[in-house]
Amino acid sequence: MSTSKRGRRANGEGSIYQRSDGRWTAAYYVPDRFGTRRRRYVYGASPEAVEEQLVKLRQNVKSGTPVAPAGLSLAEYLSEWLDQVAAPRVRASTLYGYRNSISRYLTPRLGRKKLGSLTARDVRGFLAELSRDGVGERTAQYAHSTLRAALEDAVREEMIPRNVAKLVRAPRPIKTEREPLNVSEIRTLLGAVKEHRLYALFVVVAVLGMRRSEILGLRWEDVDLAAGVLRIQRGLQRVDGALVTLPTKTRRSARVVPLPGFVVRALRDHQASQEVERKALGPRWPDLGFVFTTPIGTPIDPRNCTRMVQTAVQRAGLPLVRLHDFRHGCVSVLLALGVPPRTVMEIVGHSTLEMTMNVYAHVTLDDKREALDQLGELLDGEDQEDDDG
Repeated sequence: MSTSKRGRRANGEGSIYQRSDGRWTAAYYVPDRFGTRRRRYVYGASPEAVEEQLVKLRQNVKSGTPVAPAGLSLAEYLSEWLDQVAAPRVRASTLYGYRNSISRYLTPRLGRKKLGSLTARDVRGFLAELSRDGVGERTAQYAHSTLRAALEDAVREEMIPRNVAKLVRAPRPIKTEREPLNVSEIRTLLGAVKEHRLYALFVVVAVLGMRRSEILGLRWEDVDLAAGVLRIQRGLQRVDGALVTLPTKTRRSARVVPLPGFVVRALRDHQASQEVERKALGPRWPDLGFVFTTPIGTPIDPRNCTRMVQTAVQRAGLPLVRLHDFRHGCVSVLLALGVPPRTVMEIVGHSTLEMTMNVYAHVTLDDKREALDQLGELLDGEDQEDDDG
């Protein structure tokens, strides 16, 4: 390196000098989160540019503002964050989503950026690039939320002063209003699948408002047909290509659900049919204890479950709905019947009452018409005069 100097300062205060490649640089010692001092280099095209960076460094050190490790790239940090911070804290399915977003989108497009120099403009450009490349809005939104979560932990650990991902608005996918099947249509569907070997699964889907993972994760040890209750304690999901049972989505998701007689009868018939299948296979039947299985006793893949239900819906001549819409519909029907929202919340395992009321309480056009007709009758002076006459 060249020895061209612009002036000397006290040891550790950042002497500016020119490198052999023409760039100007300076070294400055900053404390890290472990209390030790580490040398940081700043670079610029001129002594003034380097001096400006040194001023910022000194101000940050003096005010106690976090200074990111100089050589730590975003890719390196995200890898460390996945293994050391996210993995012990989040569900396996969430961790899988994080890994997918990081490996497919964040690392290839932002990974070379230094953690400490990442800007809101970089994040905005990243999202714009995803949009230009045809990446769906929901996928882009998840990538953004993954980055935001990782940077929030970096702020918490005092590696960076602020979370720049929070400064950028991610695309918001347009939510399409989906109308669940009504009570009459549910009856039609159940009538059409009456002879299906998994008829009881259709009944549980239609009546109890459970999540798909909760239904497929049920074991007979969770079901007390004599008492007419079942306990939801886990879910079955596919993670990294394997079917695994995981704890429920939230603490409130773990719950006891009372069973209507209609459901008890369907489950009792199903249990008897499954016992016939088990005896037919003998030792080849896996002793896993799941309530709903394939004909050979193995767990049902969630995607296959969705396909099976949607196929049955179409064959019954009904509007195609998502499996989750049955849960949506259950909440809406219970609320329409006058069941207290708090009770509905406990039945379906929502984490907040707001979710029950605002997200899942479906309002049909007929509901709106009936409400406004009632208001119109109250305010219609003409009708009142006729009545008085």
